[in-house]
This record gives sequence, structure tokens and C-alpha cells, in this order.
Amino acid sequence: MLTPVRRRLRDVYIGVTDRGWFGLTPLDAHIVVCGYPRSGTTLLQAMLETAVSDALAFGRERGGLGVARYTWPGRHRVLLSKKPNDIFWVDDIRDYYRERRTRVRFVLSLRDPRAVLTSIHVDKPGYCVPADKWRSVYEHIEYQRHNADVTLVEYRDLVERPQQVQAQLASFTGCDIGQRFDDFHAAVPKHFDTRALNGVRPLDRSSLDKWRAPKHRERIQQILAELPELPERLVELGYEADTAWMREYQ
Repeated sequence: MLTPVRRRLRDVYIGVTDRGWFGLTPLDAHIVVCGYPRSGTTLLQAMLETAVSDALAFGRERGGLGVARYTWPGRHRVLLSKKPNDIFWVDDIRDYYRERRTRVRFVLSLRDPRAVLTSIHVDKPGYCVPADKWRSVYEHIEYQRHNADVTLVEYRDLVERPQQVQAQLASFTGCDIGQRFDDFHAAVPKHFDTRALNGVRPLDRSSLDKWRAPKHRERIQQILAELPELPERLVELGYEADTAWMREYQ
């Protein structure tokens, strides 16, 4: 937490930096990756950190508002942060930059809810995401998704069409994204926290439908009980054409 004096000094410093005075580099963009937990946010972060030119990144989860408030600019044109829960702080981060020259861009990560809700983190026992958390994130994404400073990245697209996603993000952010996304695994920095990836490896399509494995059957039945609206949501979001898939779990 900054003292009032340090906060005032920082405000002056940011004003000087935004003007590019004294050889300082203005911060052009802050890219905020957020969305559903276990939806590929860490994978996307790794791709961006290896590919975006002249970016300050952290190699681990950092909240966008804290990064915006307490990181001193002046040496990089781009700031990268990733925290799934920042979906709940989009309005606050946007407000912070409202009077700044920096453009803030929110990249919201999406994934089949059944995959999100059956995902397991290597460092955490059991399933990661409770049903009520999924519902809350869904509501906030629906609230934000149509804003001009928001773009959506579907996990399946990231795995199957990484170069298409790379072009999408380059256009959306206005940043130079050079390193190929599908080669990210060969360039991940040593300090990057890879635990949420359960290991660094080339993109693997087999991860897309792991929720169908028999070991998740009981979990899917539990999800259907806790999220009775899920079948409707799956059709609405384009993951299913109808509710026929449910028969296997009844």
C-alpha cells in the first residue's frame, strides 16, 4: 500500500512517463487475462509472455488492479497480467485507466463448462471449481462480453487453432505478437510458474474432451444436480446442439 506522499509522487511519475519525457517509455497497453478457472488462462499467459514484444510480465498469477496500481512503468510498452478472478474486477481495472493514455484490453478465457468443472489441478486434491463459482463467473462474463475492450478466447480454439487466436489477439491488442503460439513450449521462461499447466508440452487435443472419461461420470451427475440450468447453457454457448448428451448420465 502506497503512502499518500508516495502515491502523489507516483501520479507525477506516471504523467511524465505517459508523455515519454526523459527517455521513459510510455505504457501503451495492459493486457488482462481472466475468465473461467481451469479454462486455459495459464496456457494463454505462457503464449503471450513468450510472444509479445517489449512486455513486462510476471510468470505467475498477478491481479490486474494491483499490477496497475503498484507497478512503476517507464521501461516497457506492454504490461501483462493473468488472474482468472479478475473477471470480477474488470470494471475497477477499466476505471483505473480511464484517464490514462494506456489502453487496457481484457482477454476472457472460455471453455466447455463440463471440462472446467471436472478439471483437476496438480497441486490441489479433488475437483477445482465448484458449481456456484462457475455460475458466478458465467454471469460476469455475460455482463462484460460485449464491451469494446473485451475479447473472448475459447480453449478449443487455442489448442486447435493457435495461430488464428494469435492473429485475433494481435489485432485486438494492437501489440506486436511475434513468436508463434504453437511453439510456446520451447520458449517458456524458466521462472514461469507451470504448475497449473500440469507440465509444459506441445499443444494436445486429447485434453479437450477429458470430461467424458468414465471416472468423471459421478462428478457430471453431481454438476447436473447443482447446475440444473447447465444443459440450457451448453446449447446457448454453442457446446451442444440439444440436450441429448444428458441421457448417458440419467
